[in-house]
Amino acid sequence: MAKYTHKKISAKLAAKAAKAADDVSPEEVSELQAIGEDIRSLGRRTNLQAYELGGYLARAKAILPERELGAWVKAICKFTPKTARNYIAVYENLSVYKERLVATATSPTMLFVLAYAEEQKVEDVLAALEAGEELTVAQVKQMVGVSTAKKTAPVPDSLNMGGLAGLRKVADLKIEQDAARFLGLATSSLKKVEKALEPLSRNRAVRKGALCDAVTYDCRHAHDLINSLAAPLRPDVTPHLNWRPEKLPDGTNWRKVQALLHRMGGTEDWPDRASFVPWLQNEVVPLLRFVVHGDPLPGDAEEEEAGSDVAVKIEQEADAGLLGYGQMPLPVRDQIDSALDTVAPDGRDELRTKLVFDARPFKRQLKRLAA
Repeated sequence: MAKYTHKKISAKLAAKAAKAADDVSPEEVSELQAIGEDIRSLGRRTNLQAYELGGYLARAKAILPERELGAWVKAICKFTPKTARNYIAVYENLSVYKERLVATATSPTMLFVLAYAEEQKVEDVLAALEAGEELTVAQVKQMVGVSTAKKTAPVPDSLNMGGLAGLRKVADLKIEQDAARFLGLATSSLKKVEKALEPLSRNRAVRKGALCDAVTYDCRHAHDLINSLAAPLRPDVTPHLNWRPEKLPDGTNWRKVQALLHRMGGTEDWPDRASFVPWLQNEVVPLLRFVVHGDPLPGDAEEEEAGSDVAVKIEQEADAGLLGYGQMPLPVRDQIDSALDTVAPDGRDELRTKLVFDARPFKRQLKRLAA
């Protein structure tokens, strides 16, 4: 393979530019040479370098006509014009998010997806990444509404397979897609709620109306998704009406999530001004963090601690009723000694140290005999 020195790169650039001599000036040829050398020096493609590469390609695009740009990209960058357009889109469309995307170490491939997404979708993905979620490119595509059917759901393998196995494959595909969308909506809502609570640290009021406008529709759609994902359908008493999703079992955490999303999806059900902030702090944030991060709810932690205390108490009570060989009643020791006659003498003492006796059933038996 030929080694591309700066001279060879410059010669190749000059040759490409010469084909469009009517459109490219000598000064622009020199600039193209400099751009090619800068691209050559980038090395490994990190997300920060994706922005830099996009900037270089945008400069080249401003100089060369479309056809010559494609040939120039193939010769200098060794990738297709489509890839070049992706890098340019990252530079032009995601510059406002550059610092945040670099901080989250978003891969160049993921940047390509976000470069063509709506602003709100980009914010949703960024909120998930900044919250610590490890999203795949496929999940990001689902969150921004990019179809991945050709890759994730091959028609011959999933949608055309019959029987229960085929139905399960179709259901698995639906769950994967809907769960990613549900997580994106929940993450975005959590981020907006936490942002809305920030004025409290400056002794300022939380703006109920602004938060309501920001999260109502996301919560409404998230409620639809959790019903689709987790709630069984209940037949209506009238046979010709559609079946409806049931409430999840009362007392469970996911039932609380289901009820919260239903409430947040309708502005008329939000608390009044006096109880609004405590509701956000004590119910909304903990439940959304349970969904997004898997954090335990406050009641769960207390129940787990109480359960642990009960288990320790039971164990202590059980240990308190066990007696070693020296503390055992004489009839019990006689039975043990009789059984140990079949064991070699030098091993009997060791076995005695390993034996314990639960005295409580024995005491109950003595009480019955005394009665």
